[in-house]
Amino acid sequence: MRRLERDALIVGSVGLVLFVIGLLVEPRQALISYVFAYATVFTIVVGALIQLLMSHVTGARWFTVMRRVALGISGAMPAVAVLALPVFVGVAVIYSWTSPGTLPTDARPIVARKGVWLNVPFFVVRGVIYLAVWVIVDAAIRRRSLGMDGLDGMASAHATRRVRRLSASGLVIVGLTMTFASFDWLMSLDPTWYSTVYGVYVFAGGFLAALGLIAVIARVASRAHAPLDGAVTPEHFGALGKLQLTFVIFWAYIAFSQFLIIWIGDIPLDSSWYVTRGAGSWGTLALLVVVGQFAIPFLALLPRATKRRPQFMWSLGVLLLVMHMLDVYWLVLPSLYPAGISFSWLDVAAPLMVAGFATAFASRRARGVRPLPVGDPYLAPAMTYSEP
Repeated sequence: MRRLERDALIVGSVGLVLFVIGLLVEPRQALISYVFAYATVFTIVVGALIQLLMSHVTGARWFTVMRRVALGISGAMPAVAVLALPVFVGVAVIYSWTSPGTLPTDARPIVARKGVWLNVPFFVVRGVIYLAVWVIVDAAIRRRSLGMDGLDGMASAHATRRVRRLSASGLVIVGLTMTFASFDWLMSLDPTWYSTVYGVYVFAGGFLAALGLIAVIARVASRAHAPLDGAVTPEHFGALGKLQLTFVIFWAYIAFSQFLIIWIGDIPLDSSWYVTRGAGSWGTLALLVVVGQFAIPFLALLPRATKRRPQFMWSLGVLLLVMHMLDVYWLVLPSLYPAGISFSWLDVAAPLMVAGFATAFASRRARGVRPLPVGDPYLAPAMTYSEP
């Protein structure tokens, strides 16, 4: 057992024990904290899968040397599917729409109109479909990608075209299912509120965090005597930094657009979601996320030189991961504590469990996988990639 796999398994097991204790002591707090932890991890894993699909569709040659890094992250997908079980089992405790009688009187008619969609059996069925789609797409891309290692010449070029076609259809399906999963698992925590761009907001945050994690792993793997030593250069980090800058701006654009449209509409039912998350300690957290997930990365990624520094990209990747976790926390926990932040030890235990088990599974699945796609016809030009 590799060290990373062993350590992650230990962390996940500790988190599991603490989570079970939390279920016995504070079941609703434990399950809401679990939704926060699960949403953080699943958005990153799906984000890595989307980046993998995008790289195939666009023929991004520079990303070829980092492709196995993204494949390693998306390798946690089967574990993510299994880890959704507490959400399905605890749906009646987590989501207020399962008990309309406990809602405020003015909210009951609104929730009743959504009953066709928001009901427990359909909720679970949809969730299983989302997870099945992600697992199947990930498995198909993984099989085709690893299968290219023994190919060369025309066979390799033909396999590349097949992977590109598969990625094009997979990108649409994964994007749609992630959007609806965001509606179901996160937005319905506040069943009277909705936003048509909420799914895009969640995707943008998860994708940005996935790019941050790719930078972190690529930096570690590109050090001397590491698997990607000599393959990943400052040129590749520069290209990754450009992509990060693009999605830093995109995330901020979606976040601001959603806020502006709802706020200027001045409809109490819509704006109440932001009133809760913009007041007191929740407002302070929102400001911290804006600074840490937009202002700092935006300014730091503007100069060409900074993007080409592997250690800087590692540090920025860590920052993006932390900010994404806080962003998801800001989305989820106000449904439990609308008056302000009330930190619980379960907010640490649940992420330890989910991230630990997901990392352990991904590490185990990466055993024997070559760090570079040696059969990919784009690998040779990717190794000598230079920024324009």
